Amino acid sequence: MSESLNAQLALVTEKLLLRVEDLVTAQLEVTAAIGSYRVVPPSEVWSSVHRNVVRVVAALRGEEYLSDDVAEDEQETGRRRALQDIPIADVLAAYRRGIALLRDEFLRIARDQGVSADAVLLGVQRIWQLVDHYSDQFLAGHRKAELDLARREEQQRMTLLARLLEGTMTIDQIVAAGVRFGLAADHQYWVLRARSASTRSVALTGMLERAAGPQNTVLVSTYGGDAAAVLSGRITGELTDDVTVGLAGPTGLSQLSGGFAEATQLLEAAARFGHRGIVDRGRMALRLPVMNDPELGKYLHARYIEPVEAESAIGETLLTSVEAYLSRRRSIPEAAAALSVHVNTLRYRLDRFAALTEADLQNTETTFEIWWALQYRRVYASPK
Repeated sequence: MSESLNAQLALVTEKLLLRVEDLVTAQLEVTAAIGSYRVVPPSEVWSSVHRNVVRVVAALRGEEYLSDDVAEDEQETGRRRALQDIPIADVLAAYRRGIALLRDEFLRIARDQGVSADAVLLGVQRIWQLVDHYSDQFLAGHRKAELDLARREEQQRMTLLARLLEGTMTIDQIVAAGVRFGLAADHQYWVLRARSASTRSVALTGMLERAAGPQNTVLVSTYGGDAAAVLSGRITGELTDDVTVGLAGPTGLSQLSGGFAEATQLLEAAARFGHRGIVDRGRMALRLPVMNDPELGKYLHARYIEPVEAESAIGETLLTSVEAYLSRRRSIPEAAAALSVHVNTLRYRLDRFAALTEADLQNTETTFEIWWALQYRRVYASPK
């Protein structure tokens, strides 16, 4: 029975081979109707549609049609189309329309030659099995190329961002490279560096992109274990509670490296002071000098902190009380409530601190010096 069916299909394939040129031309017209294929060189399209005829004939004959060489050919076709920026949907549409045209021609010839219904059914099954197998190969090649392109673009993005932030590019180089990533010499940009205790840097870049929302420029990548970004606008979306972002700007393209240095400094200061969220110069205006002038901090620490720490029994309690007092606008009732102590207890502690340091807590300059010493202690000399 199968020999009879194959003999009938062989008769049809002989007729198909006599019409190769017409079938190739018809497929070229079908493919030309798909707009994205206009970028494909005609010689490539001709080779593909000619190959369709040869492989449909091989499938009708019952030949093995998915050898390693054939699979590689179709994967390469899928890869080429991806590099030509043709969507996979269009690639599959072009292939399936071409095969559908060949199927219709097979049915026409089979009808004219009086081929049995069983042989026609077998032939159609073989054609569509061919489509399924080759579609998978197109898809595999296309996806691999897309992944390769995405990896290459991400590497280029990482390299460009690192060079921008490290100041190793000339303005001409920045403008040339920036065209692809939406950077313009006459625009201002925000620069940031972000860190999270629980989110890895790669995942953090995705969080920043989502938080940035729709912008003209969103250049985000990993950088030294953190995430770094150049944005055309500020972050407006939400970040998780354990994320800290040092934010500088807005600044021009030629000052991006300086902006990144500031963002890095803000991030480090925020990390040392235990701050979370987005920190800019306004938020860290007083704490940056504390971190950047350790000699002054050391002097003030010796003057206001060390005499109190020497009182080992109550020294830490006194310092905590003074810090609460200063952080609540020097309001004894508010500070006492925050510490859950009676106002008289707090007054005693403040008086004791004043006696040990000879400090006037009513004097603004003195209280600022004490605040500075306490911040220095938090960053450089916190008790173990």
